[in-house]
Amino acid sequence: MFTEAEKKLLDNYVTDTEGDVYAIKNLSGIVGAVYARYSRAKTGFRETLLKEFVEEGNLSPEKADKLIQRVLIQFGDDSVGELEGGHVAFENISMIATKEIEDRRIGGSPIEKSTRYVWFDKKDAQGNYPYVRVPEIMSSKYADGYEEVMDFIFDTYTELIKPMQEYYKKLYPINRAEYDILGTGVKQKINNLEGEKDRKAFTRTYKIDMKTKACDSLRCLLPLSTKTNVGLFGNGRFWQMLISHLLSTDFEETRELGNKVFTELSKVIPQYVSRASKRDYNISINQAMKKLVLNLFANVKIEDVGAVTLMSPEMRNTEEFLLANMLYPYAKHSFMQIYEQLKQMDEITKDEIKQTYIGNRKTRRDRPGRAFEAGYTYTVDLMADFGTYKDLMRHRMNTQQRQLFSPIHGMVVPEDVCSAGLESKIMRCHEQVLSLFNKLYQDLGEVACYVALHGSRTRWLMGFNDREAMHLLELRTTPQGHPQYRKLSQQIHNEIKKQYPWRAGVMQFVDHNNYQSARGDSEAKQRVKEKKLDNNN
Repeated sequence: MFTEAEKKLLDNYVTDTEGDVYAIKNLSGIVGAVYARYSRAKTGFRETLLKEFVEEGNLSPEKADKLIQRVLIQFGDDSVGELEGGHVAFENISMIATKEIEDRRIGGSPIEKSTRYVWFDKKDAQGNYPYVRVPEIMSSKYADGYEEVMDFIFDTYTELIKPMQEYYKKLYPINRAEYDILGTGVKQKINNLEGEKDRKAFTRTYKIDMKTKACDSLRCLLPLSTKTNVGLFGNGRFWQMLISHLLSTDFEETRELGNKVFTELSKVIPQYVSRASKRDYNISINQAMKKLVLNLFANVKIEDVGAVTLMSPEMRNTEEFLLANMLYPYAKHSFMQIYEQLKQMDEITKDEIKQTYIGNRKTRRDRPGRAFEAGYTYTVDLMADFGTYKDLMRHRMNTQQRQLFSPIHGMVVPEDVCSAGLESKIMRCHEQVLSLFNKLYQDLGEVACYVALHGSRTRWLMGFNDREAMHLLELRTTPQGHPQYRKLSQQIHNEIKKQYPWRAGVMQFVDHNNYQSARGDSEAKQRVKEKKLDNNN
């Protein structure tokens, strides 16, 4: 089929030069165009690559670039863009920025530095704690005050690491701890283990268990300005949409990230991100909606609600339900409070909401926000700490809308922190953050959200069907899950059970038990796997 010379060339780009199933390699930035061309060719991928992308026995980048441009004109980059992708590392960015990045649902796969396994207490060479010096704040009169509060929070976080770990060690002494280090299905104590390697594996598991417990508890203190890292793979369409979104955000940090990722991906998959640009349509709508909601709810006092509110099926098909979805991300009120306010509004006001939210669409790419996805079997208004939001927002087979991150709804202090007698120190941080937030918000607007803490209560809306409910709730109640998102997921399941008992029953693996050493059990399984790996080697 191929000459020996062609096979030698193809060996660089495919894993098999003769079989009907083979993987592609070493064609970053080109493979999508080859796929697109061969979708309308009589020949296969290898023949198409040789015929159209190779010149004088070598892959020609110049020829490939011209062909990619032609392919994108013929096929449209929306579909072809999904056949090409790139990996990008975002480092030393704020946790605010990570949410803007990770909230793009389709075509991207992120992994973020964990607050459950890593301490954020180290200062850099200049003696600075790891938090972003927010440009808008640092150029204002609040610069010194911002650094003072952030330093105070990180000082407190660092100060509490040792006492929090000591608290857990006293609560779970190593000689009373039990882990299934041998992988027999039965937990062992360290004194019952005979082998030196098994005792070392037990001790290592215990240390990690104590560390993760303390990390879980103290992460409530980390501000959203905390520096972190995100690794991300995405296809071409995803990157184009993400860059456009970042360029259209309210914050200088995220806009600059949009410019940087555009620059870097232009070195790898240039044709697939070339159309990324600022979205004036969405920017104008967001600005108009903020003003409208501010006027509509200026005199409406925020009512305190529970952690989970499941909307009734009767609400789903009402006009007020859709309008409430439009208003929700721009408000500070609960979904039910917004919905009840809408029922009292006249038709002129309701029409104004619709027109403002839809804006002036000039092309099919001018698409309004996620409110038009409303109508799921379950719509749940949630109020929990940011840490819990951060874990649950990663689910994608649903629609989520969030309100501005802020400390105005109060602080969630983990039970173990209270039991350790450290609650007052946490609340002192919250009080300083709340005072600073109010000053920043009044003068600088939404950039104030950078000072909110992981423990600050966050309000967000989730819409999902039964299949996603099954996946989300069964996964997020597994024993090794974070105690706070386990609790919230259990509450969601309980609310579903009240309205739809049989549907809740299908979600049979939702775990309503409480666990003390679930992370330790998970670590013990790791030791067993490591032992098997060592034995095999």
